[in-house]
Amino acid sequence: MNTAGHNWTLRMDRRVRFEGRLRMESALHVGSGRGASHTDATVLRHADGRPFIPGSSLKGALRSHLERLAQAQALAKHGVSSCLLYPEKQGETTAPTCPTPGWVDASKDATDASEEQFEALCHTCTLFGSPILAGKVRIPDLDVVEHTYGGEMEVRDGVGIDRDRGKAVDGVKFDYEVVPGDTAFHVSLSAENPDPVELGLLAAGVRELQRGNVPVGGKTTRGLGSCVLEGLSVHDADLSSPAELSEYLTGRGEEGDGMEVDDPDAFLDDCIKQLFAQ
Repeated sequence: MNTAGHNWTLRMDRRVRFEGRLRMESALHVGSGRGASHTDATVLRHADGRPFIPGSSLKGALRSHLERLAQAQALAKHGVSSCLLYPEKQGETTAPTCPTPGWVDASKDATDASEEQFEALCHTCTLFGSPILAGKVRIPDLDVVEHTYGGEMEVRDGVGIDRDRGKAVDGVKFDYEVVPGDTAFHVSLSAENPDPVELGLLAAGVRELQRGNVPVGGKTTRGLGSCVLEGLSVHDADLSSPAELSEYLTGRGEEGDGMEVDDPDAFLDDCIKQLFAQ
């Protein structure tokens, strides 16, 4: 499979899907951008009042975590790379030639990208996306697991801090809603046509979610958003095989596609080991 990974949109040879429950170990705040009579900042909800986590929130948190992980020299010497997206830091990353930082200006037309620029994209950009290429990872919104949510929110107090003096600012008090800890959300994360490095990085991210090392939402430096991934299942569909493609397409729903991996943790281990086998 193409290591640069930019031709993946032309065909579908493989789809790997990770599913489970993201259980909050602390309260969660994913802001709606709106206030209400009882609080200055409400959490994001569906129309029926149930909270949810946007797929983009988890995708962004996971990408940021893997961008930092990919700077480890132990991985870099095996060809793993990430640009970190920041143009001023390009000389310090494991992907100094990745073109993505130069394309963050929205006034540029992505159709002007050259073949050389596609080939130079780093692994986190081919996985999660770039202004010149759609990402391979898909994460839909995370709906709440009904029996873990009692229907009530908590309201927390906060104060403005003067960063120069390190003390509270007089008269700057606010509050915000949070989803209580122990609430869980359904997770489904899929990747299409990942190469071994991309799949290894993604597996490392899933393992970090299992360990509680990838907080989500806002105010994470205040202790919010701590979470763990539980009940992991993995579906690995080899769509280049006529027999497996037929079984995949004729499967009866998510549980009946016939592609579930027997040992998800061993699957993660095998994928992660591929990072060191390049």
